[in-house]
Amino acid sequence: MNRITIAPVIWLVLICSSCGVSDSTWENVRKDLASIKQRDRQYRDQMDSVGKREGWQSSSIKDLWDKQRVLDSSNLKEVDKILTRYGYPPATKVGDLSQVPFTVIQHADDSTRATYFEMILGAGLNGDLRMRDVAQYQDKILLIEKKPQEYGTQIWIDFKTDAHGARYDSVFLWPVRDRTHVNDKRLAIGLDSLETTLRRYGINPSVGYMIKKSAQPTSSSSPR
Repeated sequence: MNRITIAPVIWLVLICSSCGVSDSTWENVRKDLASIKQRDRQYRDQMDSVGKREGWQSSSIKDLWDKQRVLDSSNLKEVDKILTRYGYPPATKVGDLSQVPFTVIQHADDSTRATYFEMILGAGLNGDLRMRDVAQYQDKILLIEKKPQEYGTQIWIDFKTDAHGARYDSVFLWPVRDRTHVNDKRLAIGLDSLETTLRRYGINPSVGYMIKKSAQPTSSSSPR
């Protein structure tokens, strides 16, 4: 399916799977989402202070991550049950807690995030999620699939080594499908212009990339 838009009939079905659900049921869903939200932050909220105190490679951080991953797995299962049974929880029924399933899904692996793409996009189009957040989610999936992105939110870093063994970083904008109209789409959903974003990364918009030396040797590539 084209990643730019989703056919109205499809996202209408995704949204209307929540139609006919009673208010008392939505109250239960709110309680479940509030509990999931608390567990999503349970160990993450400790990591900043522990990392600053003991270092981000410390055994304490590893222990916190191990515990949080167990909760993340459990949260994803609960979110999946909610989405399967009721569709994406509308903000009109659960308020700000409509953000919770999206947050949990973003902690999942690439394949899982792609699985929920159509529902997440439908929630964004329906106003239950901010489209600028959904746009970054969409672009990230397209980058992972090695396809051109739609909104230009993803910056890629290539870590390479020159002939003398010195590492250098090539930082560039992942290809955009429709560069001519990308700013129209970005501004419509509350994002800065593409040029502003590129300059924030130190990239000249007329070139689209930058190269810099780095002191940290590695042989992989990664998205920002």
